[in-house]
Amino acid sequence: MHHVVQSFATTALIQLVGLANAVLLARILGPEGRGELALVLLYPVLALGLIGMAMSDAVVYRAAKGVAPQRLAPTVLLLALAAGLVAFAAGWLVVPILLAGHDPAVVRSGLVYFLMVPAGLAGLYLGGVFQGRLEYGAWNAIRAATTIATATAVAGLVLLGLAEVASVTLAYLAGFCLSAALALLLARRRGWLAARPDGREVGAILRFAAPLQLGVLVQLVNERLDQLLIAHLLTPTDLGLYVAAMAIAIIPSIPAVTLASVAYPRIAGVAEAADRGPVVERYVRLAAALAGVIALLLLAAADRLVALLYGPEFAPAVPILAWYAAGAVALAMRAVLAQAVKASGRPGLAMLAELAGLAVNIVLLLVLLPRVGVAGAAMAYAGMQATVLALLTIAAVRVAGFRPGRLVRDTPREVADQMRRLAQL
Repeated sequence: MHHVVQSFATTALIQLVGLANAVLLARILGPEGRGELALVLLYPVLALGLIGMAMSDAVVYRAAKGVAPQRLAPTVLLLALAAGLVAFAAGWLVVPILLAGHDPAVVRSGLVYFLMVPAGLAGLYLGGVFQGRLEYGAWNAIRAATTIATATAVAGLVLLGLAEVASVTLAYLAGFCLSAALALLLARRRGWLAARPDGREVGAILRFAAPLQLGVLVQLVNERLDQLLIAHLLTPTDLGLYVAAMAIAIIPSIPAVTLASVAYPRIAGVAEAADRGPVVERYVRLAAALAGVIALLLLAAADRLVALLYGPEFAPAVPILAWYAAGAVALAMRAVLAQAVKASGRPGLAMLAELAGLAVNIVLLLVLLPRVGVAGAAMAYAGMQATVLALLTIAAVRVAGFRPGRLVRDTPREVADQMRRLAQL
């Protein structure tokens, strides 16, 4: 239980520091500068996710299966450096094309930030070795180091009056480099880096990661397609307004997504679908209550909250926040349902729902962005999440014994009691 509390606390710290950093950057850079920074960060972050997410799952799996860290750590470090350097070279070829028409300083910063990919992969893969070996203290330190170091560097730039897109890009790069250095230091102290990389282990990791890659691709595109299209169809100011609203509006889904990770083993532990249904309903009900209450509070105070955190320049972000918060409530509920479907032994149904959501997202973005502007991206996000929620609801009814009509069976007092029990857990 200690490692669960430690991991949840680390996640909360990362989210809090990240939000504070987002507010500070928006205040200092303004909508246009914040949008230019989002452009700089966008493509390297995509590359890191595309290369790193499935591979890190494979590393965690191999470490958990008892592969010696002296064999695994040098191997994953080699993979990180090789893949990172390929991504860096590819970035230098495509970034001038992708960012054509933007300020040359933005293009230069985008090129420099691709150095983040090898550093980010090294920290991610070595962190996976610690995670798989259940060394949660080291793992949490590595994953928190990036956000904390970045926010500290940004705060220093602000105090010195040096905060601009180029210098903040270097602060983000420094955060990833520090996290990688910490991972290397911890691995070296344990004597994990003395051996040579193992070619057979490379093959085992790649074989495990390959089937996961389609899911990673769909998830990444669904998460970043809105920003990609805003970057190419609208202005940096629009992108700055969007990412500022998103930083606040995603808050309702964070506790519920954490709840989904707790729900998965409990749902999986119930053998019969008929018995599984009430467990799923309890967690969906809690997710909806948590996300709904937070979203309503955000919507009620949206005007004042945006003005307080970001300033009057970001007033156009209010309708974006409202639509995105609605999508975040749907995300909270569907996160639990996705885990319920997977725990029932049908992960393919969750993938089909994601693919359908991606198709809806593409259509809505192409229709709404030219007509409505940047708020259309938030509308598309809400529509995509609602589509995935509807499809996962159907799937959960079929395979997990879920009955949506029973969600409103409990009284408010019973829901409050369940939330108190969750807080104690």
